[in-house]
Amino acid sequence: MLNIDIEQLEAAFALIIEGIKKQDMSAHLKKRWTRAFDKALRSLIEQPYFAWQPERLLIVSVPKEKTKEMGCRFYEANESACRRMDQSGLCQAFYEGVPCWHRAAYLLLKIYFGAGSGEGSERQSRQIEISPERLLSTKVDTFG
Repeated sequence: MLNIDIEQLEAAFALIIEGIKKQDMSAHLKKRWTRAFDKALRSLIEQPYFAWQPERLLIVSVPKEKTKEMGCRFYEANESACRRMDQSGLCQAFYEGVPCWHRAAYLLLKIYFGAGSGEGSERQSRQIEISPERLLSTKVDTFG
């Protein structure tokens, strides 16, 4: 398990939230992305079970509440798609065309690891644009 520097992760989160405020999208969509990033931040701190690659994130979701399904859920996310690995198909939120916390976690970690690799975190955050056209597309990515 990777130890995450919570201060650095929260700094990346703050950059993202500031970036969301500047985006040209509806207030509703800004609120949805803010919630997705908030859940991503909490999940990465409380349950940092993931495998990071610059082009994709594999992440485990451990349900806190009782659901019909038992056990953990496994997701693969990148900038353009999110799919569930333990079942065939897309992440439910992604399928419905709304921001999911798995993709938010990918973008958050992209800034987090970019900031840790010697690149300025401001520069890294400018490279990641949260555009509704790109991030809310339901086009299935091949995760090549």
